[in-house]
Amino acid sequence: MKSPYFYLHWVIGWCNFTLTASSIYLYLGVPLMMREYGWSGTDIGLFQVSGLPVMLKFLMASPIDLFRFRQSNYLKWSALLGGGFICCLTMLSLADIEITTFKTLFIIAVCTTLITSWLDVPINAFSIQCFPENERPKTGAIRSAVTALASVVGGGAMLLVYARFGWAWPFYIFGLMALLCGVLLYIAHARYPLIESESFNSENPSTVTSRGSLFVMWKGYFQRPDMVMWNIILVLYFPFIGAAWLYLKPVMLDLGLSIDNIAWIASCSGVFAAISGFCYSLCIARISPYRALFAFSVMNVIALLGMCLAVAMEWSDWRLICAVFVVAIALGLSSGVLFGLIMIHSRPHLSASDYGLQTSLFSLSRILVPISAGIILDRTGYVGMFAWLVAGALVACCLSFYWMFKKEKS
Repeated sequence: MKSPYFYLHWVIGWCNFTLTASSIYLYLGVPLMMREYGWSGTDIGLFQVSGLPVMLKFLMASPIDLFRFRQSNYLKWSALLGGGFICCLTMLSLADIEITTFKTLFIIAVCTTLITSWLDVPINAFSIQCFPENERPKTGAIRSAVTALASVVGGGAMLLVYARFGWAWPFYIFGLMALLCGVLLYIAHARYPLIESESFNSENPSTVTSRGSLFVMWKGYFQRPDMVMWNIILVLYFPFIGAAWLYLKPVMLDLGLSIDNIAWIASCSGVFAAISGFCYSLCIARISPYRALFAFSVMNVIALLGMCLAVAMEWSDWRLICAVFVVAIALGLSSGVLFGLIMIHSRPHLSASDYGLQTSLFSLSRILVPISAGIILDRTGYVGMFAWLVAGALVACCLSFYWMFKKEKS
């Protein structure tokens, strides 16, 4: 039977898809065009720095809860920031790469990343307020699926649009998608009332926000039971499988695969990651998120061991492809359960602040671990790098088992 929240899941999924696909296109697709027009490697590297605002999401999130609209706070913040997002896309469409200077493109990219990261907060805070607690893990799993699909669209399909129609058209399409997001969110707001969660009624939202302190909200988040363990898992659980995903293309290239084959394998991997996240969302009502967290951490270890074996044996045939697909499936499942738990651990009346804080912690480790993996790669090679990732995943696996045991016992 179709869930009564099916349409709301679809709307939030579409919004997350739009934001993620546009970001992936900006930071994976645009550098390809920069290289096509002869921009230097330094320019391309510095362009990636414009993505740093995503790490400051916890600072962007707090004003949304501190400076509240009287009614429909998250919807109005989404509309306000959505207007800014469309303006940034319009500016990007006008900044033709053939005539635009690096400084101009960099400034527009920084503004776009800032708005995109900020807009992500009220949209997902809105979903936390509208979904009952048993539906929130499902929206996290769906987000994982649409993120994987967005990598296929933003990193592949939109490049074809650019090649066929020119620089501006991908941004026109993202702008239309953003407008549709606004219409769908307005309809969803009218159709789904806010959920009053009994488990969070101990704090009155007006009392918390009237104190006017970011630190009061952050302190309240960390002082809840079991939050220390949850935040350790949040930081350590995903970045090791995420780093493996990041280095898959260089691995395949160094093992002798052609660019065309790598592109096809990468696209199929994104689809596998999306399917695994979607399948988890269908089964989420029948499995405890804490059991899923542990089970998927075991799969992460297996996937990383498979890649370690593949590079040690220097496989470049179907065995390497199978190892890559297992990493993609593990990535989809792990991000699905983790985003679901982020939704569960966000207080409905302060969902923007809590969501922003958790995603900032998540993003910080997701950035730092690949950097350290790259350093290990330079010194020990792929085998040493994947062995280090396996060790990190084993630590996350042990922590997940301990937390599952504690939660099931209580």
